[in-house]
Amino acid sequence: MNPLIARLLPASDRRAARQTLWIGAITAAQIVASIVQVALSARILGPEGLGVLAIIIALTSLLYRFVSLPGNEVITTFVTRSVAEGRMEEATGTLRFTYIVSQALSLVSYTLLAVAALAVSGLLGDTEDYKSSLLVYGVGGVAAATVRESMALLRLADQLRLGFAVAVVSAATRVAFLLAAWLTEGGLIMVVLAYVAGDVITGVGMFIAAASSERKAGLPGFLRSLSAKVPGRDVIAFQVGSFWRASVEAVILHIDVILIANIVSLSQVGLYRAAHQIVDATKHPFRSISTGVQAEYSRQWYGGDMAAVRRISRHFTLLSLAIAVAGYGLLAIIHGPIIRIMLGPSFEEAAFPLLFLLPGALAFAVIAPLYVLPAATGRAIPHLASSAVTLAAMVTAILILAPKYGAEGAAWANSIGWIAFAAAFVPFIVATLRRGARRGPVEA
Repeated sequence: MNPLIARLLPASDRRAARQTLWIGAITAAQIVASIVQVALSARILGPEGLGVLAIIIALTSLLYRFVSLPGNEVITTFVTRSVAEGRMEEATGTLRFTYIVSQALSLVSYTLLAVAALAVSGLLGDTEDYKSSLLVYGVGGVAAATVRESMALLRLADQLRLGFAVAVVSAATRVAFLLAAWLTEGGLIMVVLAYVAGDVITGVGMFIAAASSERKAGLPGFLRSLSAKVPGRDVIAFQVGSFWRASVEAVILHIDVILIANIVSLSQVGLYRAAHQIVDATKHPFRSISTGVQAEYSRQWYGGDMAAVRRISRHFTLLSLAIAVAGYGLLAIIHGPIIRIMLGPSFEEAAFPLLFLLPGALAFAVIAPLYVLPAATGRAIPHLASSAVTLAAMVTAILILAPKYGAEGAAWANSIGWIAFAAAFVPFIVATLRRGARRGPVEA
């Protein structure tokens, strides 16, 4: 960060900006990896094979996210609060609790995935290779179960540069495996192994980075004991709301592929997935902005500085809006060449689905710096309620549009869902920003 700008900005803004920049660096590594990953996977598998991979990813991700607790938000919100108030034993106990629960639930999810593998013949065909690929892909979910928690701890420690190093190694490993699969004419299982290798490095590497940063996070002794403190009622209530919110969110993120796989051909699923992956890669910068500001929201909220909360939300929303308008405008203009260069001529029909996904992506980008605000202040219900609206809108639109318009209809349905999410969330954001300060200030 420029030294002059650093002196002019308040400490809270500097910290949020620094974390956003590091998360942006992590995001850049993920974007590059995603672009190369999509390009190589598309060339190795073709539209139909990519459709099969899309179903495997959707089924696995749906199960893992449906049976999960977003422990990163507990760390960001409530561990931050405990540290700010000097209750260190409570902070470390809550931190261990989130790690243990996340890892345990990942094992439950893998068990459910093994059961699901027996019932996927309707979607994937009665092929043992597909079922084996599904089970192998699920291993990555167990390995990466605590990545979000580790990233939250790195944010508290202001040590996101370690997360960047892990992200680079993980991205390089995944790309190397995919290149090997391409050069050796490997099939679906080789592509799946590339994904799993990246997940293993990410999960293990992020945990090591987070554990080595415990002192800088103000949480020494995190690894000295396996004792986990069951959080208080407010944290439990937040976690219950977060569980249902994460479950609904999991359905929102993955139900589209599962639904359209029952409506259209595998090739249409592959075209939709290819367009979706390109657009989803463009969402990484906005996710990094929201992740970067969430810890600072919590710090200032529980410190009683509502002016800082409002200022941070305003600055980063304007930043997100400017990036989104410029980026999506450019993508709308040059999407054709991008598809041909990235995916090859067999994916040219993904052009219209990509265009139809852009309005929803723009809505997500505008709301990104704000949708973490209620969770950062200890409220899980707003996100749950908005997610329920999104799910209803998206599923209804898919059932109406996909049978007639295929991948293009599914893309419009996805955009309709995210526009509904943004519209439903605005009242909660306004209400949060109007609420009064909670406690005395926290030192910068």
